[in-house]
Amino acid sequence: MDFQNNELSKIESLKSKKITFIAKAIGVFLFVSTILGIINLEVMIIESGKLSSGFKISSVVLSVVLLSFLVYFVLKDVIITRKNKITKVIVDQNGLHHYKNEIIIESLTFDSLCPNPDLKNYDVVLSEGEDVGYNICVYYFDNSTNTIIYKAIIFNTPFSIRNAKELKRHFIKGILKFRSDLTVSPKVLDLLNLENSQN
Repeated sequence: MDFQNNELSKIESLKSKKITFIAKAIGVFLFVSTILGIINLEVMIIESGKLSSGFKISSVVLSVVLLSFLVYFVLKDVIITRKNKITKVIVDQNGLHHYKNEIIIESLTFDSLCPNPDLKNYDVVLSEGEDVGYNICVYYFDNSTNTIIYKAIIFNTPFSIRNAKELKRHFIKGILKFRSDLTVSPKVLDLLNLENSQN
């Protein structure tokens, strides 16, 4: 990467239609399989002559409640996905931006990034959650709440992004280039195959 000039090339997200389709197909399959499994189990319980009627009624009530919650959460997710009109993500010399057509909806700019309040730790870190994969996290100043917030760099899109790792890599390159006052964890650099040329 050329650190001599003050430019950072613009990289735009590439939609992965195949992965998006596969993810949606698996979700639909699991949803339908779960509903059919619950219904099948209930039919077996109701037809069983060995179980008491009180148990059968309790089982039906529990199944109806379970199915209601399942349908509610799936519908809620579908509504949220349909409302999410983000069409692309771009990393440029100002930062990371989520777009709706050609209008910026959300940005994480290099200028808004802040040092870690705990001066002993890195400013850009790799979080290792138990139930999620690795996330690159930064500290930034949120003007709406007037506070410094710890935020994972995620792409809030209703589709899968084929070049997600390259977008994150480019964003970290921008931090190294424009925010040399911030320290980047070696784990982040290793994950993205980057070298800190500021050292």
